[in-house]
Amino acid sequence: MLRISRTNSGLIGEWWFTVDRLFLFGVIFLGMIGLYFSLAISPVEADDLNTDKYYFLVRQTIYLFISLSLMFLVSILSESFTRKLSLIMFFFGILGLLLTLFIGVNSGGSSRWLSLWGFTTVQPSEFLKPAFVVLSAWFYTRAKIEKDKMLWWLPIILFLIISLLLLSQPDLGQTILLFLTLLGIIFLQGLSWTIIAPIFVLGLFSFVIFYLNFSHFALRVDSWLEIWFGSGKVDGKLTQTQAAIDAIENGKIFGKGIGESWVKYDLPDAYTDFIFAAIAEENGLIVTLPIMILYCALVFRGFSKVLIQHNYFKQLASAGLLLLFGLQTLIHIAVNLSLVPAKGMTLPFISYGGSSMVSMGITMGMFLAITRKTSPSISKSKDLIKFETMV
Repeated sequence: MLRISRTNSGLIGEWWFTVDRLFLFGVIFLGMIGLYFSLAISPVEADDLNTDKYYFLVRQTIYLFISLSLMFLVSILSESFTRKLSLIMFFFGILGLLLTLFIGVNSGGSSRWLSLWGFTTVQPSEFLKPAFVVLSAWFYTRAKIEKDKMLWWLPIILFLIISLLLLSQPDLGQTILLFLTLLGIIFLQGLSWTIIAPIFVLGLFSFVIFYLNFSHFALRVDSWLEIWFGSGKVDGKLTQTQAAIDAIENGKIFGKGIGESWVKYDLPDAYTDFIFAAIAEENGLIVTLPIMILYCALVFRGFSKVLIQHNYFKQLASAGLLLLFGLQTLIHIAVNLSLVPAKGMTLPFISYGGSSMVSMGITMGMFLAITRKTSPSISKSKDLIKFETMV
């Protein structure tokens, strides 16, 4: 058992007594859950690739170790170093998105990944997301302090640039996720509905444009509509989301048993985009409900920390990072329940995916770093003074 004396004034001792340990252990527990279900679900995909059946489990274990290690390291950083890290990640993220357009690895009609010497691939957009959130919070903070309206528009301009690059891949799922997160940040900073409503309407208009101009997106929407108003089949074949719904229904309350899921044989993405459905079929509501409760608990716990921050930047940045985590979880589960069209979104810390796993570790590390107690002796008034004078 880890025991650290309260008199320990070193870096680790200070970190241990200022970080949100409940949130930290909750994230670690999610990662352990992911490894457990990977053991039951991923061997089917490994068999299809004629490789060792524990291939994906071993790689997910490595990715989780890297993810949690980075979460620990980033959570130790100060607020200023977190911003600097975000700036560096944003620069390399944009560069990575540009490179995917020329030398990207194509998969499923999209070029979203870069090959790292043939050993593995990396998805730059995953690392761009937390960096964009932190930088957006910083620009809105500076705009509030300096009363500069031009700074207020910078996050929107950056979002448009990122969206243009993402849509060129194309990657509509990440574009929608970033749009919703930015909209949440804008709402949290107190803008009136007269400004937020037109932005939301613009988003709906963009949805129609995507449908008319991106055949891949239109196919997913049509498949989703087929579930609600048709037979659940396209060209005589069961759609992915219909297969996921069937799996959840088959699982009922207690599930079919570990290793007894059939959706992992029908869906090529059962260990990534549809892992929630695979878990539901094998384990039923008795397991999926606690998992959803755990995600909700982490989000509520996180926002309880956001609310006690007296630094405007810390409030916006931590809330934005939490929104990114919560919205990605919500979209994944909603897709599996056929509440929204398929988006190709992983379930944080549970789905297989190196870039997603490592990026989410950094995201949670940033959240823990920003919400750490600066010092037990710092009062609210001093924290407010710091907000007024920070540069």
